[in-house]
Amino acid sequence: MKSAFLSAIAIAAGQVHAQVTGTPSGFAAGTTGGGNATPQYPSSLAELKTWLTDDTPRVIMISKTWDFRSSEGTTTGKCCSDQSTTVCASGTTKGQAWIQDTCTSPSTWVDCTYYNSAKAPIDIGSDKSIVGVGDAGVIVGKGFRIRDSNSNIIIQNIHITNLNPQYVWGGDAITLDGADKVWIDHNKFSLIGRQMLVSGWGAAGHVTISNNEFDGVTDWSASCNGKHYWTMLFIGVKDFYTFSGNWVHDVSGRAPHMGTDYTDSEIIFHAVNNYFQDIGGHAFDIDTNVWALLEGNYFDNVNTPLTSGSQSAGGEIYSVISVADASGCTASLGYICEWNKLTGSGSFPSLTSSAVMTKLAPYKSSLISHISAANVPTSVVQNAGVGRI
Repeated sequence: MKSAFLSAIAIAAGQVHAQVTGTPSGFAAGTTGGGNATPQYPSSLAELKTWLTDDTPRVIMISKTWDFRSSEGTTTGKCCSDQSTTVCASGTTKGQAWIQDTCTSPSTWVDCTYYNSAKAPIDIGSDKSIVGVGDAGVIVGKGFRIRDSNSNIIIQNIHITNLNPQYVWGGDAITLDGADKVWIDHNKFSLIGRQMLVSGWGAAGHVTISNNEFDGVTDWSASCNGKHYWTMLFIGVKDFYTFSGNWVHDVSGRAPHMGTDYTDSEIIFHAVNNYFQDIGGHAFDIDTNVWALLEGNYFDNVNTPLTSGSQSAGGEIYSVISVADASGCTASLGYICEWNKLTGSGSFPSLTSSAVMTKLAPYKSSLISHISAANVPTSVVQNAGVGRI
């Protein structure tokens, strides 16, 4: 009884005081979400969806697990068993079948059942703060999508999990497609069918992705290694990303992939002080129409920190490895960049595209400061994810 009473007091105190912690830096600076709106606690799935999607500025508190999996039923049918992603030699790891309409030999159809909720993300309205309380805020079986020019949105301290992890195309955690001013901070993503974060062909806009945990541990791995492959995919139009203080672990690909040959695409990406750990595949995979500054990141047991194709795909990359690389930022950006550090990992080349410096110079006030790369593992593991703000 005493323990239950104290827990009730703790929850009540959280409901009084909890709301957005801090303010975004980087490209999403100035994002206010629901601002000073009175924090509200939904009482049902229906009320939560209404508040998330309406046009009213809101601070929506997530103080429990909201499980959407059974809310929209299931589909039973046929999925495609692709030999490259489904058939695993190990008996301890299963692959992912594909939810799709075609299946070409030598792939074969297999029986499958999946939740409809994960394939229909909630469209978030403008001027929203969605905030978890302590470590209790969990969204199960449903993702968020920001589109149709909606903007000024904060997603903080939420664990999004269990979006049909058995299936490719099972669902995405957060989608940006015709968005702007989005701060994604101190969240955790796990057991996602497809992408943890993805941008569509529309603009993602000005986005800061900070202090999140991307947890790829899974029983259903497209790479047959117990590590999630489809981590992050950024292919939008005129996008500005700050990617800072994130813990990306136990994944095997697209961590992240960015860039596309779409004519109007332009992606500016600043990755600083992220911890990439135990990646059984590749971290950065950079395509064309990208200008990326990679500094102060720590790669720990990462097979391929940067894909070889990234150097020839047409994207512009400035990756800091040497003293000269670090000093080369000063003239354009006004500060000495931080070295990237590797341990037990594949090669990470020194790439010093002057086009990156030229592109980022007008936005140097949006480039956040860094800590020493040597301190990144401890700092990130202590701070990234839910319940740590």
